[in-house]
Amino acid sequence: MISVEEAKNIILNNTSVLGIQNIKVEDALNRTISEDVYATIDIPMFDQAAMDGYGISHDTFIKGGGIFTAKEIAAGADSNDQFSEGEAIRIFTGAKIPEGIDTVIIQEDVSIANNEILLHSNSIIKGANVRKKGSQIKKGECAIPKGTRLTPPLIGFLTSLGIKEINVFAIPGVNIIITGNELISVNDNLEGSKVFESNGITLKSALQMMGIKDIYIHHCGDNKEALCEILMKVIKTSNIIIITGGISVGKYDYTHSALEQINATELIYKVKQKPGKPMYVGKKGDVLVFGLPGNPAAVVSCFYNYVYPAIKSVCGEKITSLKSVRLPLLDSFSKKQGLANFLKASIHNNQLKIHNGQESNILNTFLDADGLVYLSEEKEQVQAGEIAEIILFPNT
Repeated sequence: MISVEEAKNIILNNTSVLGIQNIKVEDALNRTISEDVYATIDIPMFDQAAMDGYGISHDTFIKGGGIFTAKEIAAGADSNDQFSEGEAIRIFTGAKIPEGIDTVIIQEDVSIANNEILLHSNSIIKGANVRKKGSQIKKGECAIPKGTRLTPPLIGFLTSLGIKEINVFAIPGVNIIITGNELISVNDNLEGSKVFESNGITLKSALQMMGIKDIYIHHCGDNKEALCEILMKVIKTSNIIIITGGISVGKYDYTHSALEQINATELIYKVKQKPGKPMYVGKKGDVLVFGLPGNPAAVVSCFYNYVYPAIKSVCGEKITSLKSVRLPLLDSFSKKQGLANFLKASIHNNQLKIHNGQESNILNTFLDADGLVYLSEEKEQVQAGEIAEIILFPNT
């Protein structure tokens, strides 16, 4: 067996980006850009009013007060008017600041009497409420660096620059193989000793949250030859394969031997961790293969600690691991030495509460869980108040 840290390093050292695609910006949510993107224009493109109010020339206004004029400029309107000393202009948020104006007094700070502006504030700061040309970004500057995952605000930012298309890293196609004679679909009638299968939809949902679209689920009984047949078929259309179940050493556990039979290269088999000790990672050509335990909580833990970073790396992201924070434990916890533990936990008042029900078959204790508390293999006992790391589940 190898350590958690060794396993993570081996996986990341065996990933590579898949290629580059050119797509519309409007379709690029959750995609990772493959090259630095540079601003094509200044933003703002001109000096711009930041608030509704009255535009003035600060120095002349301070000297002699201001006279309100009937002229006004709305957002999107152009004005070539010249303004004399002491004049003011009614101006609105986003409007282009005309020549001769350098300050905007917000409308709440003034009143108008006989066309004269009367101030309600004690001072006017020169340049107040004016967005200067290029103050957000200047033409030619790097707008978004390579390896950035595109979020809704960044999609909007690209659009504000007039960028219609973007080069992004390709995203993987994933095939999920669920093994086990006892498993049936939620659409089937529950009879005898059968149980509803949940790993497939769990993994599919997690992959969809990552922006993966090409996801295919296959079911296989505890049959080595049938599993080999499915594997050889899906390898042709996969970048990543995830198998759940049959990876241990029981009589009906055929995943490991099936992968040997199809000549997959073994990178990892068994990690010093709980849950998920009998985890497999290998490659068949360029296809990365994960053999995860069948227990549902172990599937979740292994996915977020190993599959998730691998997919992030394949998609070209700079940051591949989940975020983590270190906080004090609310209660003490004991475990066996020799296996690292990933424990379902939540954050309460900046303290970590480890949930009851840490068995690898239990999913309901993910309710309200913020992530997985990581306890290293050397630990046997942690005390209340001791600082521990929690690996946070992603929000998207």
